[in-house]
Amino acid sequence: MTALINFVVIVLMGYMFKKLFPKNTGEILSTLIVNFTLPMTVFIGISSSKVLISDLYFILIGFLGCLLTFFGGKILVNLLNIEDKNVSTVILLSFCGLNIGLFMYPLAEMLWGINAITYFALYDLGNSIILYGIGKSVAEGKKGGFRILDLLKFPPFIALILGLVFNLFGVTLPDLIMSPIKIIKDANNFLIMFLVGFYFSVSTIKKHSKILTITLSTKYLIGLAISLLTLLIPVRNQLERVSLFISPMLPTAMMVIVYSIENNYDSELASSIVSLTAIISFILVFLASAMFNFGI
Repeated sequence: MTALINFVVIVLMGYMFKKLFPKNTGEILSTLIVNFTLPMTVFIGISSSKVLISDLYFILIGFLGCLLTFFGGKILVNLLNIEDKNVSTVILLSFCGLNIGLFMYPLAEMLWGINAITYFALYDLGNSIILYGIGKSVAEGKKGGFRILDLLKFPPFIALILGLVFNLFGVTLPDLIMSPIKIIKDANNFLIMFLVGFYFSVSTIKKHSKILTITLSTKYLIGLAISLLTLLIPVRNQLERVSLFISPMLPTAMMVIVYSIENNYDSELASSIVSLTAIISFILVFLASAMFNFGI
């Protein structure tokens, strides 16, 4: 519950006080997030998790699950045939990755302990290929195709790879380096949540209510279908099972807002999708947790 309260309070701050800031505040915040705070968050999240070679199949499942979600979103956008590119691109971006790190890490630790973060972190690796690869490509108008070279130039993905390498080889950075990295990382959650509120618009939700209803319904139906498919995957314990089941139904990645700002799409619509999916997924996480008799 604390995680949801924090999200709501900071989003409200961004919404209520946005008039105090210049119009380009969103662009400045998105630049800071992409180049500094998010890479540090990704690096620490991956490098500090207890990753075993035998757990790496979670990366593949995360990648395939998010890839299926993306294709489902692409079919939806084609069926909707939205003329406004600024709107249609945001809709497609909302299917390009999940908000696992910021949303699920604190919830997983609260419900099932620190070890639960490992499984979500590995799933997030597969998710990140879609989010930082295909998502970035869609945002730049490339319709989902991307080159690995482009991905390797993107700071969050570089941080992800470095974090995994350091983890697997047991590399530990000295406090002299880790201390400033942690300080930068600590600003990430606040900046992104504030950005959600900064671009949140009630009028946008009303204006696009039909599109939002169809988009969110489709997203969660696809997510539920993938979650049910994960029940066919053999696992070693109940914690792996619940991690696989919950992950496909997590919220739209907050990077959708950043991509929308950077490429002049409908940032208010992006913020609306991120906010609404965060609330829906929060409820679903606790329902799934109760269903698996975990922690509550």
